[in-house]
Amino acid sequence: MLVPRVYGLGDLSQILDERAHNQAKEILSALGDDLGKFVITEAYQHSAKALVEHGFVLLLGEAACGKSTIAAALAVSALDEWGCATFKIRNADDFVAHSNPLEPKQFFWVDDAFGATQYDWASASEWNRVFPHIQAAIRRGARVLFTSRDHIYKSARQFLKESALPVLRESQVVIHVEQLSKEEKEQILYNHIRLGSQPDKFKTKVKPLLSDVAAHPNFSPEIARRLGNPLFTSRLVVCKGSLDNFVAHPVELLCEIVRTIDSGSRSALALVFMRGGNLPSPVKMTKDEENAVSLMGGSTSEVRTALNSLDGSLVIQSMQGGTYSWRFKHPTVRDAFGTVIAEDRELMDIYLAGTPLDRLLNEVTCGDIGVPGVKVIVPSDRYELLITRLETIDDTVMMAWQLQRFLAFRCDREFLGHYIAKYPEFVHGLRVGSYIYADSGVDTLVRLHEFGFLPECKRFEVAATIRELAVETPDSGFLREGVRGFLTSEEFGTILEDIRTKLLPNLGGTIESWRGTYDAEWNNDPENHFDELVSALKDFRDELVEYPDAKAPIEWALVKISEVIEDLRSNQSADRDSDVFRWESSGGKSDDTSRSIFDDVDQ
Repeated sequence: MLVPRVYGLGDLSQILDERAHNQAKEILSALGDDLGKFVITEAYQHSAKALVEHGFVLLLGEAACGKSTIAAALAVSALDEWGCATFKIRNADDFVAHSNPLEPKQFFWVDDAFGATQYDWASASEWNRVFPHIQAAIRRGARVLFTSRDHIYKSARQFLKESALPVLRESQVVIHVEQLSKEEKEQILYNHIRLGSQPDKFKTKVKPLLSDVAAHPNFSPEIARRLGNPLFTSRLVVCKGSLDNFVAHPVELLCEIVRTIDSGSRSALALVFMRGGNLPSPVKMTKDEENAVSLMGGSTSEVRTALNSLDGSLVIQSMQGGTYSWRFKHPTVRDAFGTVIAEDRELMDIYLAGTPLDRLLNEVTCGDIGVPGVKVIVPSDRYELLITRLETIDDTVMMAWQLQRFLAFRCDREFLGHYIAKYPEFVHGLRVGSYIYADSGVDTLVRLHEFGFLPECKRFEVAATIRELAVETPDSGFLREGVRGFLTSEEFGTILEDIRTKLLPNLGGTIESWRGTYDAEWNNDPENHFDELVSALKDFRDELVEYPDAKAPIEWALVKISEVIEDLRSNQSADRDSDVFRWESSGGKSDDTSRSIFDDVDQ
C-alpha cells in the first residue's frame, strides 16, 4: 500500500476477481482520470500506515486538499494488497447493510462522513448508533476510511461518542495543504497540466509561471486540477497577476463560471443541486423540475447535452451500487452554485419550490443566524413560500425529527412566529425522551421558550418529564446550558434533590438493571453499553460537588461499573493499541536545482 499501483481502466485485469474488478471500476468512476495524476505524499503514507496498523483512518483537511483522491488510491490499494471487497458507503445504514461478519476482508470508504459542506447532525447521530458495528468489523479484519472537512469534524466531535470507536481519535491524519512540500506541490501541478486537457499552446504559455503557482500559499490539488481544464481558464489571462487571483479566490471564480455558462448548462447544475448532489442517470425529471429548468431558460434535451459536456469539469458521472448518477465534481462547485442562487430571487424560488424537503431542511436557514457553510439564506419575504412547502412534509419519524432540528437551529424568531401561528398544534405534539442531549424535541422546546412561544402549561409538563428521566434513566442532559434556562431555579433544585435522595442510594440496582439490558452481539464492547451511565454519573458528581454525601456513592458506582465491564469482557479480546497519526511535512528542499520539473510540461 505504501507503493501503490495506480490503475487505469486498461490494466484492471491485474485484479483477478471479477467482483473486485467491478468494485475498482466504481472507485475509478468516482474520481475519473484524476487518479491517474495521483502523487504519493506523506499524508498518503501516514494514511496507509494507519489503515495497516489500526484498520481505520480519518482523513481530515480543508476543502480541495485532496482527501477523496487519497481515499480512492487507498481503496484501490486495498483491493490489490488484501483482496478486500470494497464499498463506497453513503451513510450509516449503508454500512450496516454491507458489513458481513462472514466476510472479514472488507474495505469501507465513507466520503464526507459528517456532512459535505456543513455539519450534518443527522449523519453524526446515525454514526453514533453504528460505531459498535464498525468496531466489531475492524476487529474481524475490515478496513474503514472516513473523510471530513476539518471544521465539520470539529463541530461534530461534541456530538460523537468517540468512546464507542476509540480509533476515531487514534487514527487521524490531518492534511495541511500549506505544509505540502515544495516537491509534492510541483509534482501535483505538473501531473494535472501535463496530463490535463489544455491545448499545448496554453501549456507553453503558462509553463514559466507554474513554479510561482505551486509556491502560492493558497495552492491546493483542486487548483491544479482546474488549471489543467480549459473550462476553468476560458477567461483567464495568462500572466502572474491573473494566476495569483485564480489561486487566491477559487470559489469566486467558480461563481463567475456558473453565472456565465449557457442556460442549458446552468439548468443541468440546478438539477443536480435540487437532487442534493446526486442525480440518477439516465435523467428523469419530475414536473416541478421540468418547470424549474424551463424558467431557467433550458430544456430537457439541453440538460442531457450539457451534462455530457460538463462531465469531468463541473460534474462527473459515477457508478455506485451498480447504478450511474451525476454528481458535482467537487463540493466547492455546489458551494458556488448555492452562492449564485442566493443572489437571484427567481432562482431562489425555483430552489425552494423544487428541492426535496429532506435536503432543504439541511441546506437553508431562515434569516442570517450565523450557521457556517449554509447553502441558501432565505429572506423574510420568502418565509410563507417555505412554510407552504413544509405542509407537504412526510408524516414519518425521520422527517419529524429533521423538522424539529430545522426549527431549533436554522430559523430566526420571525420564521418561528409565523410557523407556530399557522400550526399551533405542533407545539402540543412535542415530546421529550432520553437522551436529552440528543432529543430534537428538547432542542425545539428550548428554542420556542427562548423566543416566548411556549405556553407555560407545556413548559411545566416538559419540566416534569425531565425530572423523571434524570432519575429513571438516569439522564444528565438537563445540566446543558440551554435546558438549564428552560427550568426554573426551583425545578432545577428539585431535580438535584431527587438525584441525591432517590437515585444515589439505589445505584446498585441501577447498575444491575443496565447489566441486564446488555446485548453482546449488538453492543459488542460492554464499555460502550455503560458509556451513557458513566457519563451521567460523572456529570452528577461535578454538579453535586457542594454535597459531601454525594461523592462516595458515585465513586463506588463508577468502580462497580468497571468491575461489571471487566466481568462481561472476560471472554472477549480487548487488545487495543493506541497511536495518534498526525502528519507534519518535513518541508524539505530539493537538492536538484539544475532544472525545473515543468521543463517538459508542454511536450
